[in-house]
Amino acid sequence: MAKIVKCKTCGAEIAANAKVCPSCGAKNNKPIFKQWWFWVIVLILLIGIGGGASKNDTPSKVDDVDVAKESTVDTETKQEEVTEEQTIFTIGDTVDYNGIQVKLSSAILSNGDGQFVVPDEGKQFLCLIIDINNTSSSDIAVSSMASFEAYCDEYSLMQDIIGLQAPEVDGLNQLDGNVAAGKRMNGKICYQVPSDFKTFELNYSPSFWGNKNVTFVINSDDVDRSGL
Repeated sequence: MAKIVKCKTCGAEIAANAKVCPSCGAKNNKPIFKQWWFWVIVLILLIGIGGGASKNDTPSKVDDVDVAKESTVDTETKQEEVTEEQTIFTIGDTVDYNGIQVKLSSAILSNGDGQFVVPDEGKQFLCLIIDINNTSSSDIAVSSMASFEAYCDEYSLMQDIIGLQAPEVDGLNQLDGNVAAGKRMNGKICYQVPSDFKTFELNYSPSFWGNKNVTFVINSDDVDRSGL
């Protein structure tokens, strides 16, 4: 016996497989969830949601090798996932977040020029050279004063304006200004550190990364001492 349903137009009882209602002539359409195209749309939406959920929202280290040449071996894939969660970096590392890449290119110790540009007694200038590559689609603003916090052997430090004139970094701009989409910036920030310091820590939290921040840690053995 055929299944009986009610006509959606006049309410008369009709066979479920009837194409039209014999009482009013209205079409007997199937519910939307029984249409094949309905499930195709649902499948496409689920795939889109799954793809969006996999987007990385943490700063991650950029490898030097060409991405196209990376191996797909499972062990290397697992190692790469661990690297993406890295939050502490050092000299030479490039950190990427949402298309904005920041690299601590070098750390240079300097005694100044011996005349007008000299550090306090028992101290040296530590000059950091930082590169910013804006591969995003938006312009960004960079502020050396607002975005950086420095610690030397656990003690906080203020930037040193005199150190910016050290001969080893002469000609480089201070790390301040705007970087247009697709453009780069190269600049310096300087501090005074004890001559026998062990570890220097630079916390970077630029406004264009929202509440994200990264930490560069520099050991005294890793700095460039050519200016001493």
